[in-house]
Parts: sequence; C-alpha cells; structure tokens
Amino acid sequence: MLLSIALVCVFGLLFHLYNSIVTKPRRLQSALRKQGIIGPQPKFLLGNTLEIKKSCEAAAKVASNGDIVDSHNCGATLLPFFGQWQRQYGEVFMFSLGNTQLVHVTQPEMVREITTCTSLDLGKPTYQATERGSLLGNGILTSNGPFWAHQRKILAPELYMEKVKGMINLVQDSALTLLSSWNIQIEAQGGTADIKIDADMRSFSGDVISKACFGSNFSKGEEIFFKLRALQEASSKRVLSTGIPGMRYIPTKNNRETWALEKEIKALILKIVKEKRITEAGSEKDLLQMVLEVATINSELMSQNAIDSFIVDNCKNIYLAGYETTAVAATWCLMLLAANPNWQQIIRDEVLQICKGQIPNADMIRQMKQLTMAINESLRLYPPVAVVSREALKK
Repeated sequence: MLLSIALVCVFGLLFHLYNSIVTKPRRLQSALRKQGIIGPQPKFLLGNTLEIKKSCEAAAKVASNGDIVDSHNCGATLLPFFGQWQRQYGEVFMFSLGNTQLVHVTQPEMVREITTCTSLDLGKPTYQATERGSLLGNGILTSNGPFWAHQRKILAPELYMEKVKGMINLVQDSALTLLSSWNIQIEAQGGTADIKIDADMRSFSGDVISKACFGSNFSKGEEIFFKLRALQEASSKRVLSTGIPGMRYIPTKNNRETWALEKEIKALILKIVKEKRITEAGSEKDLLQMVLEVATINSELMSQNAIDSFIVDNCKNIYLAGYETTAVAATWCLMLLAANPNWQQIIRDEVLQICKGQIPNADMIRQMKQLTMAINESLRLYPPVAVVSREALKK
C-alpha cells in the first residue's frame, strides 16, 4: 500500500515536471508561431540563456576597450541580444528564459495598449515574482488581482501630486545639505573638484524618501538601503536561472547570500516599525503609518507573520521604487547636462529668471519648461526602468 502511494507520488511529480518543462513551453511556442511570432530556438531547460550570456559578454568586452561612445543607445550595450533578435526575427519575437516564454514588444501603440489595460487578468508576471521574491515579496510591485487593488487603494493617495507638493520642504532640505557637502569639497580643493556623484545622489534620494514616507532621516535608513542594494545585486545574478525549476531552493552561495540579506532587511524594517509604534503614536500620518493602520485593521484576518510580511514587503517596494530609480534618473540627467554645456546654460538662465535668487518651490518648478524638456529627454534616453513585463493570467 505504501509502495503504491509512493509510486503515485513519484509519477505525479514526474508528470508535473514534464508538463512544466516540456509540454507547456511547447504549447505556448506553437500558439505564438500560429500568430506569426517566431524567435531563437530554445535549448532544453536553459531556453535562450546561453545566447543571452554570450551576447552580453561580447558587448561588455567591446565596451571595456575604452572606445568613445558617440551614441546614447544604452540598450544596445546592456541588452544587445534584443537588437540582434529584432533584426533577425522582426519587431515582435519570442524567446525563453529557462522554461518561461516571453514575447518582446517595442511598438509604442502596442506598449500603450498593454500598459493602460485595466483588466486584473493582465498582471505582473509570475516569473518576476519568483525572480524578485526576496527583493519585493508580495508588495504592490509584484502582486496581482484583488490583493494588488487593495494595496494600491492604500498607497496611491499618499503619492498624489498634491501630497508630493507638500513634501517640497523635505526635498529642499536634503538638496541644500547635498549642495553644502559639494561646496565644502570644492573649497577644500582650491575652487575646482572632481566629484563622483553616484553615491551622493543615492544618499540624497534615500534621505528624501525616508523623511517623506517614514519620518526618519537617511542615517536611520542607511543600513536598510545598503542591504537592499546588496540584495538587488544578488537577485540580479539569479535572472538567467529564473525558468529552471527548483533553482531558487538550492543552497548555492548566491542563494544563501540572498536568504541572509532578506532576513536582515526584514529585522531592520520591523525594528523601525516597532520604534514608530512606540514613539510616534498620534503624530502626523506618513506612508508607513498608513501601512501600519491597514495591518492593524486586518489583524483579526491575518496571522502575525502575514502582517509582518505585508508591512515589510510594502516598505521594501517603497524604498526601491522611490530610492534607486530617482537616484539613477537624476545622475543621468546631470551627466547629460554636463555633456551639453549649452543646455546647461539655457536651464541655468531659466532658473535664475524664475526663482530670482529664491529656493525653488513647487510652483516655480512647474514653470521651468526647459528643465522639464531636459528631464523628459534624459528619461527617454536612460530610463531607470528599461523593461516592463506583463503576463496574461487567463486565456
């Protein structure tokens, strides 16, 4: 009897594996080919990951030669395989990461239709939740359906433009602190200085989002930011193994590092939450306070572990969505202005004309048309999020 049950379990597991590794991918590939969508031939278990790795290594070798870059097409350097496949298979093509099938789309009309679709049947990819689970959990950036709608209802009002305008004083304070530190470096080096701004811009955006959303300064959130960045790097190494079943459970060196960072970040966030509950009861509500209130309201319906996960996942989502992306976008914008001194002068003149020696406020910034153009062009050339994925959750 026990032997029969064991055999049934083994055959059931084998059937499940065969279906996920062979049958389902082939069925999806066949359906796409019938619609005229083709792509590179995937290899068993690995999909097209070897081709992707080879293409990236070749592009990195060319970039490391020190040649002067005369194009802003960063996608050709970072994601060279997309351009190669597009030329070979057409504007819309399919490829595979392990046993995960993807369709690559770049036409503005189709992208707009996908990103503006309001159906809950089109959502965040399950492979992305698997790949970034340790980084984002089941927060608003990875969740789907009613749970996503519930989280959005909580978080979205805190990020409306009127709310953001009310944060301008926090941005001003952080910006003045950053500029003061740069002035000190310049004076110390006799009036001119080379400043590597990457870390400074991350500190700046981290300081702003900590004050605006968590009521603390950057020094309190610095350790969380540092560990989140380490977790982000560790997670990125797992991308090419995303579609290989069970890889995320194997205790490889990278997986062990990821698990340890995930635990440390959870402990740090819950420590801030505990301090906030004790010291800031009755204070003005910020984003973390809203998350805590919702968790408290649902405490009878959720276990303590579920409540902790809800709080930690959304805190990580807020940190990453507002911290790294803002720093990256601002750094590229400053780089482009440095490379185009004529535009730098145009924007400087506009700022002097509108602000008349005052610190810019929300109304002044809205009047800066030239600055807005420069920011939009920077975002077009160097988007902080270059790839957006969606999955049809139903047929």
